[in-house]
Amino acid sequence: MQLDELDQKILKELEGNARISVQEIARKTDTKRTTALYRLNKLISNGVLSFACIPNVEKLEYQVPLGLGINVRSGKTDLVAQKLIELPEVKVVNLVAGRFAIFAWCLLRDKKELTQFFSENLAKIQDITSIEMIYAYQWIRDSWRYFTSMQRIPNGSVEFTPSEVDLAIIRSLQQDPRQSTTNLAKSAGCSKPVAKERLNALLDNGIIQLVSLINPAAMGYQIEAMILLKSPPSQAIDVANQMSTQNFVRHASLTTGTWQIFISAQFWDSAHMREFLSDTLVKSPGVTDFEVIQIMKTLKFSMVFVNTM
Repeated sequence: MQLDELDQKILKELEGNARISVQEIARKTDTKRTTALYRLNKLISNGVLSFACIPNVEKLEYQVPLGLGINVRSGKTDLVAQKLIELPEVKVVNLVAGRFAIFAWCLLRDKKELTQFFSENLAKIQDITSIEMIYAYQWIRDSWRYFTSMQRIPNGSVEFTPSEVDLAIIRSLQQDPRQSTTNLAKSAGCSKPVAKERLNALLDNGIIQLVSLINPAAMGYQIEAMILLKSPPSQAIDVANQMSTQNFVRHASLTTGTWQIFISAQFWDSAHMREFLSDTLVKSPGVTDFEVIQIMKTLKFSMVFVNTM
């Protein structure tokens, strides 16, 4: 789908506020409400735009965000990928090119869940030949923006503890981030003023982000890649911060294990990626080695984290 000027204006408004009303979109883009609604629905139906409620996993007691580089027996990639997709702990499943066949992200609450996940779930997938774990212990950037300035992880308040009403609101928003406050209050079992107040508190304290997910291909990005970096411990945080200033770097975190830094980036084309690797990454102080994992196809991308009280 080719995006014209009006489409881009609409996407920009939604990027700044995923819950902005159609009437407000029409006003800000200087068009009719019916036109704004038609264009919005077209963007969604053509796979250009979707919406998500993205929780701050640490503040919801998920202490183990884990990347898994997975290799499998010949001809078994699709079968293993499907088994991973079925696991609720696994939030992202990518088919990749490079040293791995599959790269997945999972979220676990603690070491006990981690042990159970490996012994009761992954161990039963017999066609897996090897797994390399990457533990992301500190996220530096988690940005979903294209038109406006790239945002870093909101710090929020360390004292904020979500209540049962807050968790009910989050569960509801995971199903429909753009639902009205009236519907949100009904689904959470509280009054409309309370729902509005708690929603604002969740946003202000960095517990959740309500984001517009724009298809990278629609913005002209042909290549998505994950890049693992090595750096001396004393320089890792500086390197991660430096990488997060690149406009095309969407996510960055500090990790443990063989690699000290993980970044997720989008490139216009192979020449753009090659330029970044050879002209920027190689020459960056503190970067001693790197590995590129190119995403060929995303099979699962789930933002559902809160299922029970």
